[in-house]
Amino acid sequence: MKIGELNFQPIRVLYNKVEDEALRGGRRTIWGDLTPRPGGLERAEHDQVPYTYGLFIQSKDGRATDGLEGGVGRMAGQPADRFGQFELRVSVDAFLVGAATLRADRTIGAPLERELIERRKKVKGNAAPLNVFFSATGNFPPESPVFREPSIRTALFVTETAEARVGELKKLTPDVVVVGSESPLRETWTELWRRGITSIGFEGGPTLMGLALREGLVHELLLTHSPLLLGGTGPSLSAIVEPLEGIRSELVFLGLDESSNLIFERSVLIYEDKG
Repeated sequence: MKIGELNFQPIRVLYNKVEDEALRGGRRTIWGDLTPRPGGLERAEHDQVPYTYGLFIQSKDGRATDGLEGGVGRMAGQPADRFGQFELRVSVDAFLVGAATLRADRTIGAPLERELIERRKKVKGNAAPLNVFFSATGNFPPESPVFREPSIRTALFVTETAEARVGELKKLTPDVVVVGSESPLRETWTELWRRGITSIGFEGGPTLMGLALREGLVHELLLTHSPLLLGGTGPSLSAIVEPLEGIRSELVFLGLDESSNLIFERSVLIYEDKG
């Protein structure tokens, strides 16, 4: 599950609201300085959940997939895009994905580049974040390479629907947690907070991302805009039916990878409190 060196030209910074140590130091970066923003940090601490960066890629016409096999893969995988995921993993205590993302991306949990391992050790004191996988039904792919690497720390979160499968799932990793079915994501975030996890990188598909946004669990959005037009009727950032009310974004950082025409947008999410 090794990944070759990710070579790309430095991105062109189109907008940056943050006094940025990453850029000032001249190091490779996709998102700039990923220090949590004050407003979101206060909200996370008040709610007693980890500060969460939602990572997502979408097409020029706003699709996450066209419904065809490889719909997501045709947009992702460029060196700069992959480096952006790894850069986020350097900065957080845990990296959480759903079972569908785990099935689609066999590099989840792969060792970081040496440059990023050294950067993480300085920031976090270890080589990689805890990998957290969520599935309401416990439908994780046992063939995923991440389960064959004993050195990779993993935790599985399932709902009560999959409680009977806990014994089977513990063959993949001993750390299996059952949460309630009513608010499973909030219970997952709360349990991670109890464990001392203060920051999460969250790469969810449209359904999980929509649910997390509805619960107010995402504090920043790291959005990659692909130049591809997918068409079709595939989902966008959120696939849930209910409207997302009272959420707006505030741009923090915008960068361009000129070789692939990927645009990287980092925004803080602001939730209007409902009285």
